[in-house]
Amino acid sequence: MQEHLFIETINRHRGAIEHVCRAFCHNADDLEDLRQEVLLGLWRAWKQHRPYNPTVTWVWRITSNCCIGWYRKRKHQVETVALPNYDLPTDETVRLQCEQLDELIAMLPIADQRLIGLYLDGWTAREIGVMMAISESNVTTRISRIKQKLKKMNIQ
Repeated sequence: MQEHLFIETINRHRGAIEHVCRAFCHNADDLEDLRQEVLLGLWRAWKQHRPYNPTVTWVWRITSNCCIGWYRKRKHQVETVALPNYDLPTDETVRLQCEQLDELIAMLPIADQRLIGLYLDGWTAREIGVMMAISESNVTTRISRIKQKLKKMNIQ
């Protein structure tokens, strides 16, 4: 019985759900993911729904809250890209220096390893900032500090 009422409610307010979801995303894949998140959120909240409350208001509130939560999670996610493998130079001295640098970088915290890795792969501070969700000036400051750490580690 509950499922039947839930499905009727969803079908009756499908337009409102669609309208709110479209306001938060603009590509088809994200829209489908968000619709499913909203339907799951509505189903979870269905137990607390009181029939004497206006259903359209309840649907809008739950849908909006689900969309806001989904959006907040998405804006903090960093899109990853596959980086090409690089070959170490054939010159033995340079190869040894690169291996030593790789060993020093491996001793850094994970966040610093990612940051310096992107920098060494040729990404700009602006691009790194976008990927890591930090400001461009924060990127340049952190890279400078990482370089200082690596110098100190190399001397010791």
